[in-house]
Amino acid sequence: MKDAKTFSIKTIENASIAIFFVVIFALTAIYEQSYLYALSDYTLYLDSDPFRSIIFSYGAGTLSFAARFITQFFASPIFGVFAVSATLTAIYAVLLKGVTKQTNAKKIGMAAVPTLTLYVAICNLEYLLFDKVDGSVVMSLLLGSLIAVLLAWWMQIENRISLYLSIVAAEFSYFAIGVFSPLAMLIGATSYIKRDNKIAMMLAGIGLASWFGFNYLTSTQLHYEVYSIAMFAPLYVQHSSSFFFYSLVAMALMIAYPFVANRCQDEAELPVKKILSPGIAFIVVIVIAKLCCYNDETFHKILRLQQLENEDNWAEMIKEARETEHPTSDVYAYYVEALIAKDEDVDKMFNFPVAWESFNTSNFVVPHMIHYEDFAFATGNYAMSLFHAMEYYQLTGENFRRLKRMMRCAVMMEEPKLTERYLNILETSGVYSDYAKEWRKYVGNKKQLLADKPAYANFESYFEKQDDWFHNYSAADFIAERGNITNPKIAEARILAELYAKDLDAFVKDIPVAARIYDGHMPPKCIQEAACLCAISGNTTAVQSINVDRNLALNTQKLVNEIRRAGKNARDKFEKYQGSYVYFYFYQDVDTKNYKGGSLSK
Repeated sequence: MKDAKTFSIKTIENASIAIFFVVIFALTAIYEQSYLYALSDYTLYLDSDPFRSIIFSYGAGTLSFAARFITQFFASPIFGVFAVSATLTAIYAVLLKGVTKQTNAKKIGMAAVPTLTLYVAICNLEYLLFDKVDGSVVMSLLLGSLIAVLLAWWMQIENRISLYLSIVAAEFSYFAIGVFSPLAMLIGATSYIKRDNKIAMMLAGIGLASWFGFNYLTSTQLHYEVYSIAMFAPLYVQHSSSFFFYSLVAMALMIAYPFVANRCQDEAELPVKKILSPGIAFIVVIVIAKLCCYNDETFHKILRLQQLENEDNWAEMIKEARETEHPTSDVYAYYVEALIAKDEDVDKMFNFPVAWESFNTSNFVVPHMIHYEDFAFATGNYAMSLFHAMEYYQLTGENFRRLKRMMRCAVMMEEPKLTERYLNILETSGVYSDYAKEWRKYVGNKKQLLADKPAYANFESYFEKQDDWFHNYSAADFIAERGNITNPKIAEARILAELYAKDLDAFVKDIPVAARIYDGHMPPKCIQEAACLCAISGNTTAVQSINVDRNLALNTQKLVNEIRRAGKNARDKFEKYQGSYVYFYFYQDVDTKNYKGGSLSK
């Protein structure tokens, strides 16, 4: 600062970076805390194999793994607020001070445009969060963008050796960061347009070639992913979604930004009266960005109710639900769950204080997909809750929320071995290891859980089974009505649930639908053994629908004959076969009291 009426441009830039962080932090803390918590809840990070190997095998697997690792800590929403704000501020700072050489007050608003478009993108997952989207995609976009602008910054160093090293680093980082590798080179290309067109053309050519070439290699030779998905890895989101659209816009703006910024003339300092113009532009961009974020009250209310449910804060759930202006069936379901947990008069569920309205959203969501297993659990139907948690876990992606639900179902169903399996998985996550230790004391000790947690006692005893329509609605009926019965992935999820319930009659009816997913290769061993069991009992439909290994069939026949001769009391004699479905079928006890069966082909 030379005098009271003039400021250094660098001082103004530093001040704008600080203001940017404060504004983004405040907006995110006020409006998006429950959303950030949900990102953690709807993702999965396990510090173990084969989880690591599977993630690294994806396109941009390294970036996806890092994003999952960070996203798990969003279980503390304030950490999520800080992580998102800090990453966006770092991107803004690099664009403002690193990617281009000019110092000009106009760049303050220019650099904010692509950065705030990224903010709009991450706040527009909408209802896709519940459907085939991993919550870590938000941090994948932010981390990838930060890496891209840092690589582009590296390319600006006035040293040919450093330039070539940065190009090589950007090029061969494709398999680690996916789409953000060619993005870095394209940003670098537009930075060189005025200074050196040869370098600009070289970077643009390499960037575009790698964008269309490397992802072809990825999709056909390495990871066997769909070409269009590999092209935009790791942004595994429907290409018609708002998130994907805004992500592409942000990338285009980051590419265009250096070209526009380099056309500004250098300024060393600025009079006070001229600061007003970039300041207003900066504020206008922030306001527009906030208006473009997904502000659906119902969506944010559902996320808030789910967070409160995880915290067992039932009284606040009731309060939040009753203050909803446009309640949907999902809000209503969580409201009823909280009433049951608090042992309040359930007649209140029929006296919801707001006129019932349907509320349209831009993304289609399968009815009940959000709350179904949660509501089934709250009404004491643990078998149905477990089945649907398992099915959605497979169909919409692995996440902590449904893994925790499955574990709690296993406790309430008094299945200690199944509970142990889920707890062992949860213990390999950094965030939920303490949670797993807390629940381990309830393995095989359901009475202690009901004594410690009154809500679970209410879930156990609230409804009289004979008066509860919900328990008479079978899982198979639900899938047949709500899902596409020709989808083999749905059928596979269903028959695995049937095998767990030992319902081989339903299994025989559903296996022809699921068989299409195994065309050309062997199905899982448990399904082959179940098909053999059906054939031994006289029904050959299953073995005619799928491929069954001949040696496995012969061994299954032999084992079944031995078990039948030995009888139920000879369990110890066959312990070496633990892990086979035949052993499970004859010797493992399961709770099927609420299982109604059914067929997907009805």
